[in-house]
Amino acid sequence: MKLLTTIAAVLISISAFSQSYIKYENQSFFLNEETIEMRDMKRLTRQYRTGGQNLSNGIASFNTVKYPVSRVPLFLGGASVVLFGPLIVLIASESGPASAPDQFSTVLTGSSFVVAGGVIMSRSFLSNEKFIKRADKQFQKVADKLNEAINQQGIKKLQKVMGQ
Repeated sequence: MKLLTTIAAVLISISAFSQSYIKYENQSFFLNEETIEMRDMKRLTRQYRTGGQNLSNGIASFNTVKYPVSRVPLFLGGASVVLFGPLIVLIASESGPASAPDQFSTVLTGSSFVVAGGVIMSRSFLSNEKFIKRADKQFQKVADKLNEAINQQGIKKLQKVMGQ
């Protein structure tokens, strides 16, 4: 019981000292209640070497809402993967007679391409709210990862990067 209370006390003290420097809400990042531009967020993720992929994913999801024409390559990419599946089966069947296990694996491979392509194509039909929700989730991860890195590496680096 004493160990449990000690662990709880340590966790509470750690959480009291760890601060949130970067906040994300309503499609904006904030540092000390001031809005941070996306280029500054990119610079922060590079400097702290964390959250860069999440930031890119969030920007891509946001751009899909902002520029609906960006859904076309997503759809076409999925369609090409779907068409590649039957092509695999056709080429394999033209190469001559094959054993039953080989035929099964060829059909399975072709079918998996059709399914994967269908999943990719279906993403192009998602609603704007789903893309915004995905972007919000990614951006929140960026803020959390940056805050963790800032707490570990110190605030002086943050001040240097942001020119404060």
